[in-house]
Amino acid sequence: MQKYDKRLLELAGAQHFVVGREQLLELGSPRQVQWRMQTGLLERVYESVYRIAASPSTWKQTVMAATFAGGKFSVASFRTAAQLRDLPAGQEVCEITSPRHRRARHDGVIPHESRFMSDRDITYLDNIPVTRAARMMNDLGLLVCRGELSVDTYDHTMLEAVRRDLVDVPQVWAEWERLGGVERPGGLMVERMLNNFIPPSSKNATTPELRLLQIVRAAGLPEPVLQFRVWLSPTRWVDLDLAWPEFEAWAEFDPYKWHGNRDAYMKTIARRLEVESKLKWRGVPVTDDELDAGCPLVIPILADLLTPQ
Repeated sequence: MQKYDKRLLELAGAQHFVVGREQLLELGSPRQVQWRMQTGLLERVYESVYRIAASPSTWKQTVMAATFAGGKFSVASFRTAAQLRDLPAGQEVCEITSPRHRRARHDGVIPHESRFMSDRDITYLDNIPVTRAARMMNDLGLLVCRGELSVDTYDHTMLEAVRRDLVDVPQVWAEWERLGGVERPGGLMVERMLNNFIPPSSKNATTPELRLLQIVRAAGLPEPVLQFRVWLSPTRWVDLDLAWPEFEAWAEFDPYKWHGNRDAYMKTIARRLEVESKLKWRGVPVTDDELDAGCPLVIPILADLLTPQ
């Protein structure tokens, strides 16, 4: 009994404390499984899917259980796949894709089915089976068409995925063609996004900086350079979040929480004053609230700064 339980806990611990019945039967007999149900070590989540009863109940555990319930080649997908990658389109929902005619229908699970679902579509994140990034970007196009995901969030997700080297444009195009192109639901939206996509000029930009880049582009302002380095002296420099060298203008994301204390705040202000006084560059800081609102105050200022004199 102790050997069985040890092996069970080792297996379950690697799977967010979830196991499938087939796995349990590989470890022992149906009687051993039944005994652990009766004694409270195991509890059923779905048919043929169990969790260690004393384990913490987490979102990832719920997702793992749902992939087991869906059967072979059932994977976390759409917004769940984005959330597992910490991308803007992500939500802590349980969205699962299964092979055609094997859609998983369970309480709390958002089901999808596809005739394209094999090993080439699947990778593993924290041991959870999940659609690969190029497939995820194609799937999310369907949610944009349904009005369940905004165009801005979709574009931001692509920018962030490219910045982090999770995917590149040729990979998403290749997946788009494999899945059916414009004939696939959501295919037109994916095509629009890819045709209009402009990669970020720097992969060192943060997620908020990419969101600011989106807003600047949507306003029709000139394309900025991300993380542009300007020299204050032969040994000192500043990397500006967004810069327009030809206009000697800049914009920087300025979240309150990043300062942390008065010294950090004063250092940031001093740095900006040096850029203004020594280099004669002009710019504007962007707060959290301003970014969340779509930069209604910042955009007119930038438009003025970026108007040829």
